[in-house]
Amino acid sequence: MSATSIRTVIASLAGLVLLCGANAIAGPHTQDRVTASFSEGTGPLANPERGFYRAGPSDLQRLDSAFLEAAYKQGYRLIYARIDLEPYRTRPLPADYLNKLETGFAAARRAGVKLIVRAVYNYPRGETEYRDAKDAALPLVLRHLAQLKPVLHANSDVIAFVQAGFVGAWGEWHTSSNGLTEPAARTAIKDALLEAAPADRFVQFRYPPYIRDWLPRLPVEGLRIGFHNDCFLASQTDVGTFSEDAKVRADEQDYIDRLGDLSPFGGETCNPADDPGAAPRTQCADILREGARYGLTYLNADYYRRQFHDAWRANGCYDEVAARMGYRLRLLDIVHDRRVAPGGDLRLTLTIRNEGWARPSNPRGVTLLLRDRGGAVRRLPVAGVDLRQLLSGATPALPLAVTLPRDLKSGAYDLLIAFPDASPKLRSDPRYAIRPANADDPAGAQGWEAALGAFRIGTIVQVSN
Repeated sequence: MSATSIRTVIASLAGLVLLCGANAIAGPHTQDRVTASFSEGTGPLANPERGFYRAGPSDLQRLDSAFLEAAYKQGYRLIYARIDLEPYRTRPLPADYLNKLETGFAAARRAGVKLIVRAVYNYPRGETEYRDAKDAALPLVLRHLAQLKPVLHANSDVIAFVQAGFVGAWGEWHTSSNGLTEPAARTAIKDALLEAAPADRFVQFRYPPYIRDWLPRLPVEGLRIGFHNDCFLASQTDVGTFSEDAKVRADEQDYIDRLGDLSPFGGETCNPADDPGAAPRTQCADILREGARYGLTYLNADYYRRQFHDAWRANGCYDEVAARMGYRLRLLDIVHDRRVAPGGDLRLTLTIRNEGWARPSNPRGVTLLLRDRGGAVRRLPVAGVDLRQLLSGATPALPLAVTLPRDLKSGAYDLLIAFPDASPKLRSDPRYAIRPANADDPAGAQGWEAALGAFRIGTIVQVSN
């Protein structure tokens, strides 16, 4: 099935669900409705689980709070955090080391960021170290994953993505010193990774042939495997990421194109000199075309800047790249009931567009906020809505409904909408809420309220019996 076909099938199914939902909630309230439309915002937004990321200057167990806080203030919401297993290539992980990992996750939570985590047995610096890189024997890899599982699950709220790691130099699934790239070994590690990672998080692997061996057909129900490319745009093969054979390479790239509609794609650029005769794709047209094609969700902000990031800045597309990585959700209009009784259903239709290159990767719902004249706020989560359905380019009319509390006092309430984090640990933290790509409009009483992590619609709901 082609990439276009996958997009069409998914969009059609989503549209059918939305249509059925819209028909289900249509009723007598349609003659007493309020409508609001919204202005488009411009420029990048600092939103969770997407965009340019910073690599932590130290391993996860020593993640520096000052660095994390500075990164947050600079607009970064993703941090790459390496789990350093080099001291444990021949022995199990001690309890005190696992406790130190907990400390690193807690630092990320305090700073308001999420992590891209990768466990590695080595971190070569230079060609000699690269050739001599050592990993661990398969039984110990599997034991380490079993030991890490409770820590990863306990901290799933601040894990955005898991990169596979463990195998070979830099955990990039090549040059294993223990035969871990052999089919049976890599499949065993893949299965253990999916078991150890939080159940609602993707695990990203480095090489298209390995992924295609496991998932020969797409789409796949319950997909949790994604792809990361650590030499994106660097050469014809992305420095060994894709095949040297042109036809095979085209097939691999088409597969990754289709996979990117379903699962997150991210990584970094790299030095083209690593591939003799490389023809790097450094122009704005390259990143805009391939970012959209593969569904680019995140990219290293610092490596390899000289030939890529600096060129995008010089040619005027850097801000567009920053804005369109991952999801970019823009409110178009909303229609809702004008009057609702306490204990009654408030019904709405929200039209929203995803102008980003990818859909949200992790669970993400919708919450409505009602604020009374005294400033008191009631938060009302909407059941049955997950923003992961918003594929790139999708513009659905989402039917939403909430039941008002019976003790809600009569009066006029401002209506706000929020897209909070799904985790109970972060749901009330506005730093982890998605800000829609809409401009503030004081004249229309519309705008982003950072303290609530919600967008003020500019309309009133009258609550009365």
